[in-house]
Amino acid sequence: MDIQQLRCFVAVADELHFGRAAERLHVTPSPLSRRIRELEHELGSDLFIREYHRVRLTVFGLDFLEPAREVLKRFDALKHLSRDPEAYRRRRCRLGVAPLAAPLVVDAVLDAFHKAAPDVELPLTPAPSAELLAELADDGLDLAVVHLPIGVPDLNSLTVGRGPYAVAMRADDEFAGRDSLSLSELRHREFLMASPKVHPFFMGGIRAALLAAGVTRIIDLPHTDVIQVATQVSRTGALNLTPGGPNHPAARVFGSPDYRLVPLGAPGITVSIGVAWRPGSEDQVPGLDEVLTALRDEYGADPISL
Repeated sequence: MDIQQLRCFVAVADELHFGRAAERLHVTPSPLSRRIRELEHELGSDLFIREYHRVRLTVFGLDFLEPAREVLKRFDALKHLSRDPEAYRRRRCRLGVAPLAAPLVVDAVLDAFHKAAPDVELPLTPAPSAELLAELADDGLDLAVVHLPIGVPDLNSLTVGRGPYAVAMRADDEFAGRDSLSLSELRHREFLMASPKVHPFFMGGIRAALLAAGVTRIIDLPHTDVIQVATQVSRTGALNLTPGGPNHPAARVFGSPDYRLVPLGAPGITVSIGVAWRPGSEDQVPGLDEVLTALRDEYGADPISL
């Protein structure tokens, strides 16, 4: 039994599909299936029930899954051990930041560290929210500034900033002169959606809001670049649902005279940005408990307006 066999098994168990698991692991289905068969042969028991276009875990597979996950977690955590002996005597908190997180929220988190834990080092990792949350769950990070909700049950989160959505459109759009819009008024229009890979749960919430309002002409883009989204809005005349507050980077892209941001009047649709962390890490990561307490006291009941 080797670690790659376990990684293959967990991927198939998560996807319940050999093709999707192979794509996730960047291999072809044939060697993936072979590794699983080799593991089953060594264990002396089947891990999956293979049916036509369907895969299910056996009872043994279900029992085997969580121990396999734990082995992978511990194995992957080894790469985060520092080769520098001095690192174990330093006070540090590994902080991840999503590129489109509002600067006001990032500044608030950094300011909380400077005030509550000034001696703590903050090595920063910029990456999309989905990658940061995965690193956080795998103990590769200690705290992450991301869009909320996170959709990860094993992580805690705290809202630090909140703001409205707006509908981005060309300046000559039929709705460009409106003071506000509801999504239901736009049922007949095309909406551009950036790739959900950056944060599947968050982007899924936006899609759900559009569908609930009757918007069905949704065009999925293969990228997450806001500038490219704006270019598509300009070229096609399609709309885009984007954070509308002036303090959010996505809204600033549509700040030129060629575009118009019309506030979304639908209640309950807001963009939230905050921090996420592993439960229990407050007692293990230097300064984290003090910083979370400071953020909670300052913004828990009154988030920054984005």
